[in-house]
Amino acid sequence: MSIDYLASFAADAERLTSAAEANPDGPMPWCGDWTAKDCAKHAGALFHVVSQVVAGRPDVTFAVFEELHAPAAVDPGLASWVREGAAAAHEQLAKADPAEPCWSWSRPDQDVGFWRRRLAHETLIHRWDCERAAGRPVSPIDPELAADGVDEFLAIFAPRMRHVNKSPGAGETVHLHCTDADGEWVVRFPGEGAHELRREHAKGDAAFRGPAEGLLLFLWGRLPAAAAGVEVLGDEAIARRWRELVPPI
Repeated sequence: MSIDYLASFAADAERLTSAAEANPDGPMPWCGDWTAKDCAKHAGALFHVVSQVVAGRPDVTFAVFEELHAPAAVDPGLASWVREGAAAAHEQLAKADPAEPCWSWSRPDQDVGFWRRRLAHETLIHRWDCERAAGRPVSPIDPELAADGVDEFLAIFAPRMRHVNKSPGAGETVHLHCTDADGEWVVRFPGEGAHELRREHAKGDAAFRGPAEGLLLFLWGRLPAAAAGVEVLGDEAIARRWRELVPPI
């Protein structure tokens, strides 16, 4: 079954906005001093900018952020602005072929499809943030979508953060395994800033095993492994170094 990124994006954008409206000052200590309204403003800015990037493909870049006129986080019109951005991004993504060339910050992924996937997962994580900050029941994450989010993190963000931070590596391997959806990965850290990913079942020096939602929230630093229902196996010293091996975003 293929994932409907656009449907996921639309639903989570509305949940995010509604949660931030309900309790704009809800704290998000897992994201520093952010509150729900700060998170909503961040998401809204991305929505507006991605709509312009896709509309102006393939040459428009994130340089349009410099021209963005975003309301203050305390502005009563913030929620309307976020919804306008989500609607604009959805419209542009829906009418473009995913294979069409489009700029992105990920060099191997220069097409519209990158943004369909990226907005779905960015909005999913920040929807979770806003619902939790608002004190609302947090909507469950579909296991297939969560597993795809784990894959995106390991394939796109992990190598980026390792390269930027010149993270250490001496051949350590970590196996990640979803227990409620298809998804297994082995990550190897062969040297400083280097990263290798294989999508397979294989033994690693350490392993993280659990539901796809839990693995996703753990990787994004939203929950520690135990709170996310993720079992830690193998070399505990390497498992404890995960944030050193893959620095937070």
